[in-house]
Amino acid sequence: MSPGAGRGAHAGSAASSRPSAFTQVTERIGGAICDGTYPPGTVLTVEELEVVTGASRSVVREAARVLASKGLLRARKRVGLEILGEGEWSLFDAQVIRWRLDSPQRQTQLASLHQLRIAIEPEAARLAAENGTPEQAGEIISAAGRLWSAGVDGEHDQFLRDDASLHRLILRASGNPMFAQLSDVIHEALRERTLHELTIRPISLSDVQLHVDLAGQIQRRRGNEAGATMREIIRRTQPS
Repeated sequence: MSPGAGRGAHAGSAASSRPSAFTQVTERIGGAICDGTYPPGTVLTVEELEVVTGASRSVVREAARVLASKGLLRARKRVGLEILGEGEWSLFDAQVIRWRLDSPQRQTQLASLHQLRIAIEPEAARLAAENGTPEQAGEIISAAGRLWSAGVDGEHDQFLRDDASLHRLILRASGNPMFAQLSDVIHEALRERTLHELTIRPISLSDVQLHVDLAGQIQRRRGNEAGATMREIIRRTQPS
């Protein structure tokens, strides 16, 4: 390969890794709504957002459509884009959760995530133990084994992926489809913990062992024990 070809391939790879204009505009406006830069009742025009973001009209309009689908704003004919209050937001949307975590409401969002988890996941673990299939139990055991390996090796990124996979499998094994649809919400809570806690201190092997114990309890169909173990796992992640 010639030097020029190598540089071209590298440039192409770098370009493909950058967020698109649409993604950048959506993130910028969505974050500004969630952090209070644009409070409820504010009316913006597409033209104003073109100036603020430096993006084209078509990109701003597409971003506005996405944000409207998340309940952050609504288009009013001959008026503009009206910013809506938190009561209208899709609070289970993963992007909205991330934007709230990056806002002055971070502690409120953390508390909300923790309360949701403590209300749902222990029951999901109990149901997974009582109703899950042998195949699902096997998948949960395998996920716990991978989590253990990542924890022992101190691989934070892999630990996050394996932790999210384990919790997702338990939600699905519960047999409750509404629980299963909370997987993305739980993932955001786990992601936040990994990014902001585990990067400044080692992974606790006692916490990892609890996950291994939980998987075993689900496999042996010990529902009440599984529920109690899940509750303890979540209790240890309670925001300060």
